[in-house]
This record gives sequence, structure tokens and C-alpha cells, in this order.
Amino acid sequence: MHTFSNGGCRVYRHLSDLVHNSKQFASLTLHGIIFDSAPSKLKIFRGIRVYMSLASYSFFVKYFVATCMFLWLVFVHVLSRCMPFVRILDDSFWAFLCEDPAICPQLYLYSVQDAVIPYSDIEELIAVRRSRGVQVLTQRWDDSAHVSHLIAHRESYIMACLDFLQRCLHVNNLSML
Repeated sequence: MHTFSNGGCRVYRHLSDLVHNSKQFASLTLHGIIFDSAPSKLKIFRGIRVYMSLASYSFFVKYFVATCMFLWLVFVHVLSRCMPFVRILDDSFWAFLCEDPAICPQLYLYSVQDAVIPYSDIEELIAVRRSRGVQVLTQRWDDSAHVSHLIAHRESYIMACLDFLQRCLHVNNLSML
């Protein structure tokens, strides 16, 4: 599986949960996961900053929508704290990734200069996954933008992915013998 940014990571989080905790999908096995520019802890201001960098509306509309988003997220946060049974925001995302039951090899592709996902969050998760016995490989660049590593570092990106796939296939072929 190859995920991109926190959006892809959120999809992976739910798929991993299904594969490991649902009888219907118990026959599926994850053999390797590639995280490209992900994951990071979910933060209100980070989300708004991402929106602001991607939105192409006029200045007024952009800031009006950002302000509405902020007020809505603060309201939801306060509501969920005052009434714990109200679960509007999924705050278990980071905790699930740390405790993820998947033990297959994982490759993290990331950059120090990513303006969306802090590399320190990725390195924190890498340390957690390694401490849980997961085989973790990394490819860190100093200068590529968010989800743009393939464009900035084509050869090393392709080689990292191919080496990882080969490693996953080799490990799986050995376990079938």
C-alpha cells in the first residue's frame, strides 16, 4: 500500500483497522506500506495553514472561510470536551498509527523542507514503530516540497520504492517456503 499525506494515511488507518479487526477482511494481509509525506499529528492551525496554501479564492473569501473553519473547529473541540459522548472529531488518528497492529515492513519518504507535514512528527512515529519491532526503512531529503519527492528526486525515489517492494516480496516469498 502506498499512502500520500495525511489524507492517504487516514484511509490507511481505517483499512488497517478493517484488516486486523474484522472477520470479513481477515483473509487480507498487508505486506508493506509506503508513507509519502506522512503522517503528522492533527492540529487545528496546521489544517488551516494547509487550506490557506491550497485555496485559490480571493483574499477576502480565503480568510473568511479560514476564520469560519477555525471557529467551527474550536466549537467542536469545546463541545467534545464538555460532552465526552459527542465524538465529532476523530482524535485517535495518531494513537492508532503508533499502536497499528500491522507488523509488515514500512517505508517513510519525507523531507525536512515539507511545509505541510513536519519531519519531526514522521521521525517520532518512525521511532515508535521501530520500538514495536516493525521493520522501518526511510528516505529523507532536505529540500523537496510536500508530496513532491518524486519530482525533485526521481531516481532516489524510484530506487527507494523498488528496493522496498523487492524486500517485501523477498520476505513474503521466504515465509511461504
